[in-house]
Amino acid sequence: MAESLKTVDEWFEKLDQSKEINTKLRFYYQDTLTGDKRTIWKVAESDITCKSPTSFGLIYMVDNLLTAGPEPDSQVVGRAQGTAGFADLHNIALQMGLNFLFTEGKYKGSTISVLGRNPVAEETCRELPIVGGTGVFRMARGAVITSTYSFDKSTSNGIIEFTFYITHY
Repeated sequence: MAESLKTVDEWFEKLDQSKEINTKLRFYYQDTLTGDKRTIWKVAESDITCKSPTSFGLIYMVDNLLTAGPEPDSQVVGRAQGTAGFADLHNIALQMGLNFLFTEGKYKGSTISVLGRNPVAEETCRELPIVGGTGVFRMARGAVITSTYSFDKSTSNGIIEFTFYITHY
């Protein structure tokens, strides 16, 4: 959603008269660490990563597909792009900085930005904060609840359900 500076200025000038909108979205994050359609790549690790029971210091770049349903071949609605790093010395938890880019439908070109701690060893109801957005989701805030839909221990590939509770203008 490329807009001119003038269009954004006009939007901003009317912001105090705008009404907040609450939007709930659910989609699935296709976490693919292996195979020829891999979407996650290790980019760094610390001196202690190989000795750490929590993989502390291991950092990945992510460019995962977002789909309407949990099946890997369901309709693609966007991509989740950013970083995920193991950031806890004592428990398995990621620090995630992700931009959810919508590539289809009425949100095409818009993004939602998420930044927070994700205790991935807990299978359900992990909460992450929404810290911003662009396009339709400009000035977004809210929360994301993630749950592991499925996980293949032999490949480390997984499908994660994301439910977004977004307040925006």
